[in-house]
Amino acid sequence: MLSSFLMILFFVNIKTAVSSCAPSEFFVAGQCCPMCSPGSSVFKPCTQDSSTSCIPCTRGTYTEEPNGLLKCFPCKNCDEALGLAVLHQCQRHKNTICGPLNGYFCSGKTRDGGCDQGQKHTICRAGERVKSQGTAESDTRCEGCPEGTFSTKDMSLNCTPWTDCELNDKVKYAEGSSTADVQCQEKSSVGLTAGLIVGFLCVSFFVGAGVFIYLKKKGTFLNMQCSEKQPTEETNPPAQNEQSNNANHRMDSFDGAVALISGQT
Repeated sequence: MLSSFLMILFFVNIKTAVSSCAPSEFFVAGQCCPMCSPGSSVFKPCTQDSSTSCIPCTRGTYTEEPNGLLKCFPCKNCDEALGLAVLHQCQRHKNTICGPLNGYFCSGKTRDGGCDQGQKHTICRAGERVKSQGTAESDTRCEGCPEGTFSTKDMSLNCTPWTDCELNDKVKYAEGSSTADVQCQEKSSVGLTAGLIVGFLCVSFFVGAGVFIYLKKKGTFLNMQCSEKQPTEETNPPAQNEQSNNANHRMDSFDGAVALISGQT
């Protein structure tokens, strides 16, 4: 119980001592010491015989306010992976200030006016136009091309009106879109094109018909030849039999004559 009371009394006294220090002082070792100025930190606290000894912040560190710190803060790093670049280099009395990379805008502000998050600007595609250019503070704004206009490149500032074929004494053969112009051609070429197509179809028809008739006639002729050859093949054997019979008859006559002569002798 007594120890708890003494502990509470100790902290009360510490708080009272700290609150009794001037705004430009810090409490250490039971006494108030002068603070170090921005850009430095405490090297040695004050004593009864000497004031606070301060040391400048080393490269890559800083302090922005009067302090009783024994060590300066490390400078902020502007990470490109977060879309950040150095806007103001770190100094002994001022931390680094980051801004968005080129082509990025700040999507997260810091109290010192810097940026802790960058985001890449939106790209307006073909079929769109840039309504407002992106800045370090805001994103690019895009809008679609109005009806009757088109754009073919990314980040187009304007949309181009479709070509009026009639003004150029031409005819339209392909509609336009938000990414392509109307397609025109000469009026005479329309008739020529149609004539060529019709002519090609006619030639194709007559050639096809001629080939069909030719093949049909050729097939009929071949069938006729086949039918003519079949009787010839059937009559050949009788002709050969007749020749054989004649030869046999002549041989019989010759044998009879020989026998007659032999009998007379």
